[in-house]
Amino acid sequence: MVHTTTTHIPSGSFKTAKKSNILFQAHLGTCVGVAIFDDHANIGGIIHILLPEPVSSFAPEYPEKYASIGLPLFLQEMYSMGATQDNMVATVAGGALVGPLSHQDINLDIGGRSTDIVMKILCREGITIKKSETGGFFTCTLELNLSNGVTTIRPAWSYNYNSIHKETHIENSNIVEVEKPSKDSIENTIESLNPIPQTALKVMRIVQKDNYTINSIEKELQRDQVLASRTLQMCNSAIFAGKIRIETLKDALLILGANTLINSVITAAIKNYFNQSEANGYSMCRGGMFFHSVGCAVTSEIIAKIAGKIDPKIAYTAGLIHDIGKVVLDQYVAKLYPLFFRELHQKKADYLTAEQNILGITHCETGVMLAEKWCFSDLLIDVIKYHHDPQSSPMSNRDIVSIVHIADLLMLRFNSRVQTDKTESANLNQILSNLGLSISDMAKIIDAIPLHVFDLNS
Repeated sequence: MVHTTTTHIPSGSFKTAKKSNILFQAHLGTCVGVAIFDDHANIGGIIHILLPEPVSSFAPEYPEKYASIGLPLFLQEMYSMGATQDNMVATVAGGALVGPLSHQDINLDIGGRSTDIVMKILCREGITIKKSETGGFFTCTLELNLSNGVTTIRPAWSYNYNSIHKETHIENSNIVEVEKPSKDSIENTIESLNPIPQTALKVMRIVQKDNYTINSIEKELQRDQVLASRTLQMCNSAIFAGKIRIETLKDALLILGANTLINSVITAAIKNYFNQSEANGYSMCRGGMFFHSVGCAVTSEIIAKIAGKIDPKIAYTAGLIHDIGKVVLDQYVAKLYPLFFRELHQKKADYLTAEQNILGITHCETGVMLAEKWCFSDLLIDVIKYHHDPQSSPMSNRDIVSIVHIADLLMLRFNSRVQTDKTESANLNQILSNLGLSISDMAKIIDAIPLHVFDLNS
């Protein structure tokens, strides 16, 4: 039996290889993927494009992110390996709107513009486009089997749905309704979870005050050596330091700075909490919920810096904790995944309505239960409660809720691999306007997001 190795292609990157037992795979939402194979030279590859073109006149650090300059680099790599235009066959996928259609989506149309540039370049190079499935409203997965050059485009949901569907009671091809979890069951689940450490909760509270010192943060960490150790591990991860080896908290402070050290403390604590979630619940893969939360945290921090209305440190924390309620409901969702699939894609329900219909409670509500239990600030409670609907949040905290909402929207559209969530964007223009931003700022925000935020393996 031949073993095939699956290699994921993250947003903003490409990979090429000679004929082998490798399956290249790219999960696409608003991003555009191009798979190319030359069956004479037996060479193939996939590029996962994030944006149509650079948003500034400066040379970009990662040109692979852009259709206009990344695709030519990808093609040049294949040419250098021996591929030729006459024998290269391309498949193009992605560029979806991912959710309800709105005029904001049409005006922004990042996926559509990326697709147009891709098609023009491929036509200019004389490369045959064998198949193209772009646009639409749903995420997909583009695969290239390097053993035979076969490309496949399939709905991203099909992996989890097909595997879990077999374990769900089916009668006459209809999914049988399952009893909703009781309030006592939800509360028992909350009690059974390992909470966020008190040290991390105190750090979160300290950061929201204007007069805190880094010495107070260090003092708190000294009281929790387990969290201190996890913080150092986080400091050495790709999220923060990457290749720089950090041995002590003092090193972290000197090399990374106070803000990054604080973010590391909170992220390390949240990671341990999210590790209690299931692999096939809200997330499409193990660790997906934590990965999504970190992406929202980093993106929220970027938006806060651009908007200039909220302390970026607070925005980072808010983005990190907005979905904590999902850990509570995750064990139920894992068992009822096909019901979610039906509600979201057959009945076209929005996410909170699907949760309410199937579970009788939403992740926002369970998140508030946790936040109140752990004595979170009103600001963080409002983020958890209203991040799907910032226009309903109290005016005093609407800016921070709006920032996390936009970050959540971007992560779900440009990093569709990890979450089943769907965030509405009908009021996006108004939400941006409240922050002093416009739809034209979205490309700048996306361009500022570090590439590791789109790579689950980083």
